[in-house]
Amino acid sequence: MSQKSYSQIFSTFEEICNNYKRSNQYFDILYDSVSSTIITKTPTAEDISVNTKKSGIVARTFTGTWNEFTFDEIASSKSIVKKIPTITNYGETLTEFEGWKLNKEIKVKQNPSDVPIDDKLQKIRYIHDYLMNYDDRIVNVRIKYIERVMERIFFNNEGCQLRQVIPRINFAAMPLAKEGSNADFDYYIKSGEIGFEFFDELDNSKLDQIAEQSLEMLNAELAPSGKHSVILDPQMTGLVAHESFGHGLEADQILRGRSYLKPLLNKKVASEICTICDTPTIENTIGTYFFDDEGIKADKNVLVENGILKDFIYDRRTASALNAIPKGNGRRESFAHPVHPRMTNTYFESGDYSLDEMISEIKYGVILVHGYYGMEDPLGGGMQNTSKKGYLIENGEKTKILKAVALTGSVLEVLNNIDAISRDKLAIDGGTCGKGDEDHIPVGSGGSYTRITEALISPG
Repeated sequence: MSQKSYSQIFSTFEEICNNYKRSNQYFDILYDSVSSTIITKTPTAEDISVNTKKSGIVARTFTGTWNEFTFDEIASSKSIVKKIPTITNYGETLTEFEGWKLNKEIKVKQNPSDVPIDDKLQKIRYIHDYLMNYDDRIVNVRIKYIERVMERIFFNNEGCQLRQVIPRINFAAMPLAKEGSNADFDYYIKSGEIGFEFFDELDNSKLDQIAEQSLEMLNAELAPSGKHSVILDPQMTGLVAHESFGHGLEADQILRGRSYLKPLLNKKVASEICTICDTPTIENTIGTYFFDDEGIKADKNVLVENGILKDFIYDRRTASALNAIPKGNGRRESFAHPVHPRMTNTYFESGDYSLDEMISEIKYGVILVHGYYGMEDPLGGGMQNTSKKGYLIENGEKTKILKAVALTGSVLEVLNNIDAISRDKLAIDGGTCGKGDEDHIPVGSGGSYTRITEALISPG
């Protein structure tokens, strides 16, 4: 797309929206632009991908279903009035919301766009080589750095005139350790709405810790099987909140009758100490933004309060169908992808225990550390999550390190068996989430430490 200033896009979009009366039909238009740099490094390969201002436009109206058209050029967007005709008597088919205005750019200390690619490569190479040379038992290191700057401009015929510019960084390091025939690894991930200053905390002492975590896995034993007392670290807590529970709350699944949570609104689904939220306004987390891709202001959504299911996760269409208030969960991967009700930052709120107290009260159990894999089951309500490692608890003390641990069973049974949540500060980790195998968007998940009186575990 030929580059236009945002003020030029504002002017064009306002002119287009004026063709459509809200009393007759709902109409909106979205400009989507992403610049990205991706660097992947291993001992045998170094891959670099740089994309500058990949952009496009999507316009749509609602006539019981969405009618959408995409464009590559601003000039072409003026033909929207031909592609999307004006109609009457459809204004009330979609709930109307008050329009609002915003023009917001997240500022960072060091804009990654101002950092030469050679400087970025130098950072990645240094980290890779440092980890490779840390110990002879580290035989492979994989580093992945993803930097994106997203700009979205949204107008509709309710009066929304919105722009946001959000930088995001994802970083992952995975050292593989090997001794004899025994090989294993741990990983380090970090993400957020942050600039190149992100690397300031990756000093040598931090890299030492990352290497030692993988070396420690060489001494790991298999986890026990059966029902045991379990503590989940913040990453595993977030995996339960997002994969096991959150997907069943997406309102398109509710409307299709494909969620086990559909009949449970305002009913008990978890222990009374559990409050679970989805919030797209937590600073410096990768699932955060100011408005969603339908112009809805981002807001905190309390999904579960004191164990009671309070709300689902909506986009405009599902909120209208269910007579609900959306909180900013209508999201697209890009202008070329559809809108779905999606999670943002999904987490358990903190409790009042200390981790030491939680461990001391367990005679025999396991701590699951570093969420590694999770599978959603919104229809059946089953749970299948795996941690990268764990620790055995014996007589109130953390003892042996364990290899990957699988947590399975019924989601609601696990939630109702939670009897302690730590008072640690909320920790959110970031990644991407797909709708099936498509429509990948940035999300965060987390919480603090969570204790479950009895849960089914096995070697992962």
